[in-house]
Amino acid sequence: MRKYNNFFATLMFGLLLAMNVSAATPNKAAAQKVGAIEPTTRDNAVIFKIHDIKPVSEEGVVTGCDFLVTLYNRTSVNFRSFTINLDWLDKVESEFKFDKYVESVIGLEEVNKQKEFLGDKFDTKPLKTAVTVNAFGADTQISIKSHIDSEKCYLLLEEANFTVTPCDIVRTAESVSAATSQECTALFQLVDTSNPEYFGQFQNVSATELAMRSKESENRELSDIDLVINKIVENMGVSGKTLADIN
Repeated sequence: MRKYNNFFATLMFGLLLAMNVSAATPNKAAAQKVGAIEPTTRDNAVIFKIHDIKPVSEEGVVTGCDFLVTLYNRTSVNFRSFTINLDWLDKVESEFKFDKYVESVIGLEEVNKQKEFLGDKFDTKPLKTAVTVNAFGADTQISIKSHIDSEKCYLLLEEANFTVTPCDIVRTAESVSAATSQECTALFQLVDTSNPEYFGQFQNVSATELAMRSKESENRELSDIDLVINKIVENMGVSGKTLADIN
């Protein structure tokens, strides 16, 4: 009888240990995967992205681009109005306007003459636009339709330089004042296609914060499972000792 009880206790312990390992392994893997997410957006910022870009054509020739600007205000700041000034530099055009191949064909001296002759026309002009937003409160999301006259719609998917000015902030219920360009620009963050959050819905906290919360929740669950199993094993040990004493 005693051998049977000891065998039963050992078997149950083995089964519970196996359950613990199998339950914990996927969760730990998931936690490691979650922990690998790098910071993407600031929790205290007005994040915005440019998306749904559609070329506008006339007689088969692209003359402009329609697009949406979606903004989410994670800050506690209420805006009466602000303007986001955006510009994109065509890096391809800038780099290859006079590339090494042209230099090899016409010579460096001739290239320099051409650059001097063209003057300002040689410099690649950035693609520019401005988007104005009115009455934008804290914890608010909006999407604004906009348009730009250019055939270079592909540039809107790239990282842009931006400033936010003019910018009127509601300081109190009765007070509205203009903020400096630096003060306003610091409150904003552009989310472009290099950022994973571009392809999902904006949340009230960043993807990094959500990942950390998920990892903490999984760690708590694992800790609770360990406590339960330890208690079961402890009780089994007491029961086994009692049965042994009875025998």
